[in-house]
Amino acid sequence: MEYRLDDRDRKIIMILQENARESLTSISRRIGLSVDAVHQRIKKMTKVKVFAQSILVNPVGIGYPLMVDIKIKIKDASEKDVTSFISYLKSHPRVVELIQIMGDWDFTCVLLAKDANDLAEVTNEIRYKFNKFIADWRAMILLKHHKFEKYDMTKL
Repeated sequence: MEYRLDDRDRKIIMILQENARESLTSISRRIGLSVDAVHQRIKKMTKVKVFAQSILVNPVGIGYPLMVDIKIKIKDASEKDVTSFISYLKSHPRVVELIQIMGDWDFTCVLLAKDANDLAEVTNEIRYKFNKFIADWRAMILLKHHKFEKYDMTKL
C-alpha cells in the first residue's frame, strides 16, 4: 500500500532525519500541529513502513576508520552461486551495505576495516572464497560522507 505524503508529513520526516530524538512538542511547534496530531502521523507512517526506526553508528567510534566501497563483477556463476554469495556477504560482520546493481558491475559492497592490513585480510577472505566466479573487483576507500540516507522530502 502506497502512503501519500502531504507537506506536513514531509516536514516531520525532514525534522526526524536531522534528529530522530526530536520531541513531539518541538516538532508540533515547528510545523503548526498539535502534539497528538504529530504523534498520530508518526505512528501511521511507521505502521505503513514509510520509515523504519534505527540508529546510525559512526564506524570510527567503534574502531573501524576505513570504509571501503567495492565494485564486484561476476562471471559464469549459477543462480545458486549468486545466492550463496549474497547470503555470505549479508551475514558477514564487516559488510554494512550490499547492493545488486546494473551496468559495468554486478554488486557494490561497503565494508569496514580497522586498517590496511585488516582490509587486505577481509577482502582476501571474500575473494578467495568466491574466486571461481569473481571476474573483477575494484576497492575504493571512502573518504567522507556528504549525504547518507537523508532525503529532501520537499523535492519528492
